[in-house]
Amino acid sequence: MIPLKAATRWLSIADALIGALFILPVLMLFYGYKGVPMGDFFLIQGVCSLGIFLFEIPTGYIGDIFSRKNTLIIGTLVWITGYLIWIFNRGFWPILIGEVLFSLAVSLISGTLEAYLYDLLKKRHKEDIFHKKYAKMQMLGNLSLTISTLTGGFIYQFIGETAPLWISIFCLTGAFIILLLLPDVPESRRTVAKDKNKWQDILDISKYAMKNHEIKWLMLFPAVYGTLTFVLMWGLQSVMVFRGLPVFMFSIVMGANAFLRTFWSGVSGKILEKIQLSGIIMLECVIIVIAAIGACAAAYVPVEMVYLCLLLMMMASSSVVLSKMATTVLINHRIQSDERATILSVSSMVNRIFWAVGMFALKPLFDSIGVGPTFGVSALLLIPILICARHLYKMKLKMKKDTAC
Repeated sequence: MIPLKAATRWLSIADALIGALFILPVLMLFYGYKGVPMGDFFLIQGVCSLGIFLFEIPTGYIGDIFSRKNTLIIGTLVWITGYLIWIFNRGFWPILIGEVLFSLAVSLISGTLEAYLYDLLKKRHKEDIFHKKYAKMQMLGNLSLTISTLTGGFIYQFIGETAPLWISIFCLTGAFIILLLLPDVPESRRTVAKDKNKWQDILDISKYAMKNHEIKWLMLFPAVYGTLTFVLMWGLQSVMVFRGLPVFMFSIVMGANAFLRTFWSGVSGKILEKIQLSGIIMLECVIIVIAAIGACAAAYVPVEMVYLCLLLMMMASSSVVLSKMATTVLINHRIQSDERATILSVSSMVNRIFWAVGMFALKPLFDSIGVGPTFGVSALLLIPILICARHLYKMKLKMKKDTAC
C-alpha cells in the first residue's frame, strides 16, 4: 500500500499514465483508417462531449457517496475497454461506442480526481498547497501528453495504425495498478438523510453551484473560453489536412501544443500567486483574440505563414489549462468535502455542454462553408468570453489562505 505522505505524488503519476494519448495527433487519420469521414469526426466528437455532459454529475456524485479511489479504478477499466473496441472493429458504430465509453471514463475520472487530490491533502492538513500540487499534477499530465503526441504520429506511420492504442492500454494498466495501491479517504464520503432521495440531493448540490454568484462565473468563464480553445485545438488537424501538410507534422504540431500545455501548467501556480485570477483573465483575453485572428487567416496565407498561424492557435488552445487551474483552485476553496466531486463535476458538465454544441456546429460548418469561414464563425465566441471575463474581473477574487472547509 502506498503511504498517505506519498499518495499525491503517485496519484499524479497515475494521472499522467491515463493522459498518455498516443492516438491524439492522428485521431482524424485513424477515423479515416476505420472508415469514418472528416464530417462524422466532428459529429462523433460532439456526441462524446454530450455523453460526458450526461454522465458528469451522476458519476461525480458517485465519487462523493462511494470510494473516490474505486471510482477512478472503474474509469480506467472503462477507458481500456473503449480502446479494445477500436482496435478490433471498424466503421461508424464501433468508433461511436468507443467514444461513448471514453465519455463515461472521463466523467468518472474528472472531478473525482481533483476531489481525491484535495482530500488526500486535507487528510494531512496540507490543503493550503492544493494549487501547487494541482499545478504539478497538471504539468506532469501535460508532459505525458507532450511525449505521447510527439511520438504518436511516428508510431502510427512506422509501426502500425493500432500501435498507439496498444501502448496507451499498457499505460492505463500501469495507472490501474497504482490506483489499486493508493489509500482510500472514507471520511470524504457524503452521508444522505434517509428521508431524502439521492437524485434530489444531486439536484440540490447542482442548484447551489449554479446559483452561487462566485462559483457560477468561475464555471462559466473556463467553459466558454475552453470551447473556443477546443475548436482551435481540433482545428489544428483540420488546417493541416486542408493545407496538405505531411503526416509527421501532425505529431510535431500536436506535440508542440502539448508542450505548451506543460509550460502553462508548470507556471500556473506561480502566475496565480503573482497576478491572481483578474490578471489571468486579462492575459487569456489577449491571447485568445490574437489566436482567433490567426485561425481565420490559416486557410488563406502562404504555406510558410501557416506555421505561424498554427503557433498562435497552439498558444491559445494550450492556455486553457491556466484558467482551468485557477478557477478549480478557487472553487475548491469555497465548497465542502462531501460535495466536492459533485460540484467539480457540475463545472466539468458546464464545460462539456458548451464543447458539445461547438463540435456539433463544426460538422455542418466545415461541410458547407469550409475551413476559413468556419473559424470566422467560431470567433463569435469572443463575445461571451469577454462578457464572462468582465464579471470575474470585477469580483477581484483571490485565493483564501485559510482553506478549512
